[in-house]
Amino acid sequence: MVTAILRGILFFDLWLSQSSRLKSVIFFLLSLIFTASSFLLKPYALFFAIPIVYLAFYKFKFSAFKKWYLWLYVIIAVLPLVLWRNWMTQFPQGIPANEWLFNGGNIRFTGSFFYWIFADRIARLILGFWGLSILGLGFLKKLSRKDSLFFLSFLIASLIYVFTLARGNVQHDYYQILIIPTISIFLGLGSSFLLTYKDMSRISRYLIFTIFVIFSLSFSWYYVRDYFNINNSSIIVAGKAVDQLIPKDAKIIANYNGDTSFLYQTKRKGWASFEKSLPEMVGLGADYLVLVNPTQKDLGIGKEYKIVEATSQFVIFNLHEK
Repeated sequence: MVTAILRGILFFDLWLSQSSRLKSVIFFLLSLIFTASSFLLKPYALFFAIPIVYLAFYKFKFSAFKKWYLWLYVIIAVLPLVLWRNWMTQFPQGIPANEWLFNGGNIRFTGSFFYWIFADRIARLILGFWGLSILGLGFLKKLSRKDSLFFLSFLIASLIYVFTLARGNVQHDYYQILIIPTISIFLGLGSSFLLTYKDMSRISRYLIFTIFVIFSLSFSWYYVRDYFNINNSSIIVAGKAVDQLIPKDAKIIANYNGDTSFLYQTKRKGWASFEKSLPEMVGLGADYLVLVNPTQKDLGIGKEYKIVEATSQFVIFNLHEK
């Protein structure tokens, strides 16, 4: 979604600056396709249409309202999303609860909201503290009026997004993926400002920049490195056993209380939890059941289904053989 909306913005900007009629049409269509795709991938991309709106107004001023092709752009970009949202309402049971994403627990603009978003996520996890210095310098970089307002539109879009989906951003750190382009822009501007600062020697500029970057990456990695740990090695061992013993097209139940990490290790399609009883799961297409660190109660399932292999770390059941 982020890639698609950035492409939409890029091709929209290229369309506005083209004199060639053919290239103009190509860039207009490419921008429209990528922008519409981003809205379909995640409606949150709507927030990041603000830079597109800015570019249109910078080019045409208020006469933008009179340009039929801009209205055509808006309608075609948004229409697929509207049609999809309307169609999906026929299946309410498949729509997850989402109202809480906006302001669940009335967290917006509270102290904890600002702490989690700006101190913990942006300053600590993303920038490793030291990156804040480069980010801050990005606001001091002198640019043309068009570029300054263009980059500012990204900042405004990011803030509106974070403030609107307040609870979602506090609850899930991956929600900040959408503001990474904005952070990257100002990191780039800050780096440019520091590396071209005239009142400091070149050696000093590059030394300070290198220290900031190394410390930023180091401290950020220090906090996120545990995200890549697998604390239960049994799921790796069981996953390898499944990959060796079970057919590639078999569907399995890799019960891990809904966590798909175990299912991923098996390289098979299936379920990460018991959604229904075992007979019902078999009816849904389950061929094998895999459990890690099995207890005596788990092994008791062997009275009903054949055990393919069992160790202290895992047990595999064939759900089609008694």
